[in-house]
Amino acid sequence: MNKLDPPGLLLMLRDPNVESAQIAEAAGVPREEAGRAARLLLTLARAKVEEVASLPAPLAAAVLHAAASAGRVDLVAGLAAREEKELSKEAKRHLHRLKLLGVAIPEAPASAPALTPPPEPPPIAYGTIYDGNGERAVWLPRAIPGRGLEVGQGVCSDTRGLVELHLGLVGRKEWRAFVKGLLDRGATMGVAEFGWGEAHARLVAARALNERSGQRVPDGADQWLGQLGPPPALAVPAAALPAPDPALEQAALAASAALFDLPLLRSWLAEEPYLRTVAARLDEVEKSPLALDAAQKQLRLRAVVDEAVDGYFTPERRARLAGRLLDAATWLLGAGRTDSAAQAAAASRALAAGVPPRQLPFATRLIEKAFKVGAGPV
Repeated sequence: MNKLDPPGLLLMLRDPNVESAQIAEAAGVPREEAGRAARLLLTLARAKVEEVASLPAPLAAAVLHAAASAGRVDLVAGLAAREEKELSKEAKRHLHRLKLLGVAIPEAPASAPALTPPPEPPPIAYGTIYDGNGERAVWLPRAIPGRGLEVGQGVCSDTRGLVELHLGLVGRKEWRAFVKGLLDRGATMGVAEFGWGEAHARLVAARALNERSGQRVPDGADQWLGQLGPPPALAVPAAALPAPDPALEQAALAASAALFDLPLLRSWLAEEPYLRTVAARLDEVEKSPLALDAAQKQLRLRAVVDEAVDGYFTPERRARLAGRLLDAATWLLGAGRTDSAAQAAAASRALAAGVPPRQLPFATRLIEKAFKVGAGPV
């Protein structure tokens, strides 16, 4: 397929009905890079020069075009000063056009002879979405001159905080091979690229939760985090998601039980102690001395499961699951799974709004899937 010009590629990146695989084919770039460019456009107001410049050339040109149209003169000027000749040349064209329109252009600082090479940008960080137990992994690398990369691998819980931290030195080739393995398992783990600052902020936010939960802080965690300096503000979870469309929200919510068919959410279940309690009640019905025919027994079993659905979704669990679903929705959108992303986002909003759980197919399926009880009227 012929490569598109920046405006045409920008239209594809902003179209929620176009999958990242289509964009990748049109631009001649890897699919994960197409997803990264789409996510950058959603947060264009906060996009950094390094993030845009690190994209493949066609995607960088499309994001540059969007920045110029949105009045991000600082971003355009920063890209004009980059060493990438084609990107710099295109950015200077946009600056010239903006200047003709009367837009104030910041003057480039006077350059001085470079005595030492500029510090290299921090390596890309990676992480997973929250799993069904509310845990996610974050990999934060940083360059150690002459020694390779120091990688901090943290396990973060949305209820307990930072529960594990492992540090290790690896070579860049070894790190690239590790990252390839991570991305190959992306569909089941929800692996995505994070900006270095975002990964840092997530680890620090998890560490802060330890104070409230009483979870023991991993050895050396505070010292290591202190060496990284202050983190940026943590991004709002829903910031990368499009505004809900009222005309489509109910359809997405009605289909939300299908989320459990995805490898990403297949393992999500209610907590084991709660499920054991429900299983014991179902066993009592099965062994009841009352003379019940098959239909009556099925109604009794169904009633136990319905009560379990209603009883499980306390305000605390609603809040936790709503957050996990937002996390999943953001990843699914970046992966080009727009329908599944809409279902996860709709279920998250409904849980947060207090909709009765038996009116939420996602909520009902979360409990039902653990038991072999026929579905009755919900």
